[in-house]
Amino acid sequence: MTRRLAALLSSLLLLAPLSLSAGQLTVAPIRLHMSPTQPNATFTLTNGANREGFYQLQLFAWDQEEGESTLRQQQELVVTPPVTMIPANSEQVVRVVRQRPTDTKTEKSYRLVISEVPDKESDNGAQLQVLLRISVPVFVGTEDQTHALTAAYRDGQLVIRNSGNAHARLADAFWDDDQGKRHTLHSGLAGYVLPNRYLPMELPSSQGAKVRNVSFTVNGNPATLSVEHEQ
Repeated sequence: MTRRLAALLSSLLLLAPLSLSAGQLTVAPIRLHMSPTQPNATFTLTNGANREGFYQLQLFAWDQEEGESTLRQQQELVVTPPVTMIPANSEQVVRVVRQRPTDTKTEKSYRLVISEVPDKESDNGAQLQVLLRISVPVFVGTEDQTHALTAAYRDGQLVIRNSGNAHARLADAFWDDDQGKRHTLHSGLAGYVLPNRYLPMELPSSQGAKVRNVSFTVNGNPATLSVEHEQ
């Protein structure tokens, strides 16, 4: 995959998680979890428009490098059908199928990228016009795997590290200063921290106040982390 394509797809990783939709296309579930031995799982795509839609589906391995999300080609899982036409106001079930065994030591992360494309070739020929995109996370792991989060602050940046073996989905972030005042850091989805990776977050100006701890909803559960100040 070219760097240009990787950058384009990476920009999709934080699309609206509460009702994952773009245009008139809706995808359910909004996150998919599979066990390492599960042979397949399904998504339902709903086209709520009054016209048919043509969609391309691609399944990428998802990682984080230096705090930035990246996507790459992979062979462990495939999605079928890879291209589909969904009639107006209709549904299509698509299947994620295992191609080979999955290492169970650490949860694996993937992204299903769904692109709506025109039903006719454009005047630019091979240059594909994309009408909309949705990106949906897919995780493969065991129930006993979990995240382990720590927080550190340095040079105006808050860094959330995950030393566990499963992802952490962070939402509704707040931070408390050393004067006992609470500040909103991020409403809604703040981001994901994959296993053995970190997520940097810019901290707004605190007018001299020192960040003491940070609170999130982590995978649906409330959590508060003490913040270490790095020199």
